[in-house]
Amino acid sequence: MNGIERFLAKGDHRSLVEEYRELDNSEDKLAWLMERPSIQPELTPDLLTPERKVPGCLSGLWLHGSLVGGRCVFGAKSESDMVQGIASFICDLYSDRTPEEVLQIGDTLVHILALERLLSTTRKRAVSSTVSFILHTAREASGHQIAV
Repeated sequence: MNGIERFLAKGDHRSLVEEYRELDNSEDKLAWLMERPSIQPELTPDLLTPERKVPGCLSGLWLHGSLVGGRCVFGAKSESDMVQGIASFICDLYSDRTPEEVLQIGDTLVHILALERLLSTTRKRAVSSTVSFILHTAREASGHQIAV
């Protein structure tokens, strides 16, 4: 079983991916991403610090990651509904996994879902920044408990 199959073996993640893949076109996928509620709790105002803000993101994107009970938890907050929806979807897909599982999956899942094909160049940066943050956090957490 490869990393993606193992990742999708969990019901919550599988249903998210299946629901996304069932949508017919880019417009439907973007609408779904913006309207669906995140599985993870919304970032609280105390987490919206300059250190957590993604540099160069015009829509104001903040990312947070922590390790709870040996599992990664990721969250996002953006001033843009589209960026919020996309970043939250990515965070939901990678949350509730061990750091090792997150690293094993890497950015493959995002490429399989072709999220970047839906977006303009500037919005693609939000996807890239979110995945980079998640992988960096998982690498850091693989050795010890952290809160980023």
